[in-house]
Amino acid sequence: LAAASSEQYKKSSADLQPAEQRAADKIAIALMKRAPTPGMRVKPIEPDKYYREARINDGDRIIFREDAGAVLFVDVVSHDDIGRYGRKPPGG
Repeated sequence: LAAASSEQYKKSSADLQPAEQRAADKIAIALMKRAPTPGMRVKPIEPDKYYREARINDGDRIIFREDAGAVLFVDVVSHDDIGRYGRKPPGG
């Protein structure tokens, strides 16, 4: 799949420690190849299911969408902050 990254994704992934950055890159590549890795646990974010999450490690998740044959990487957040992406954005 083709891929694009939001400015927020670029910022939040750059803020990760080097080991977490490598893990996030591995997950991002797996999402683009549609080749899940063990423990990735991709699932929609409730309640609207507009965004999906992929597990990087115990605490961090990649927030993304698939649209028109492309992956849009939206953000990297802690598991506790997933709720921010539970709703479809206005006009989204």
